[in-house]
Amino acid sequence: MGFYSNAIIPFFYDYSMDSKKINEGRKSILSRIAEEEILEIGFGTGINLKFYPQNVKRIIGIDANKGMLQQAQKKINNGRIEIELLEQSSESLPFPDNSLIAVASTYTLCSIKNINSALKEIHRVLKPGGKYYFLEHGLADNPKTQKWQHRLNPLQNIWADGCNLNRDMKMLITTAGLKIIDLKNYYIKRDPKIVGYMYEGIAIK
Repeated sequence: MGFYSNAIIPFFYDYSMDSKKINEGRKSILSRIAEEEILEIGFGTGINLKFYPQNVKRIIGIDANKGMLQQAQKKINNGRIEIELLEQSSESLPFPDNSLIAVASTYTLCSIKNINSALKEIHRVLKPGGKYYFLEHGLADNPKTQKWQHRLNPLQNIWADGCNLNRDMKMLITTAGLKIIDLKNYYIKRDPKIVGYMYEGIAIK
């Protein structure tokens, strides 16, 4: 990763992704976590930390972007949650098979280069019955919007550091072997439809 990815993107992410409208979705999905320990892939700059419920005691945060994790470190206050940060790709998770009870991701799957590998890794490390909590933007439900998503995706890839507009998150998650037990799809009102179609839900192994 170059200077743009490690230095510019983390500050831009903090500025653009920590907004009232976006955080409504973060709060909605993270408040439903019932487990005490969770792996968060695409930990980013740690925006999610303020939305984890009281029952969460330990978070393992993984991100391939060193600059993101440096920003996140500033948000860690050694409070009630034990936090371990790892500079690591989500495409190859450093955990044994069937070893974790919960995984979470928000605004992450859009930018993982090999998303199929990452989702298969989530499936691999989860224990049977383990849960995957997700909040992701992706392919819209309207053909006209989809057309613009496909058309503008190459440009989005460049300026947003690998972010994709047109991934069908439901299909990708289920293809990896995870069973979606709860799913809400909606548009964020503040965003253009091409970037604001959300997949918020829970899947189990």
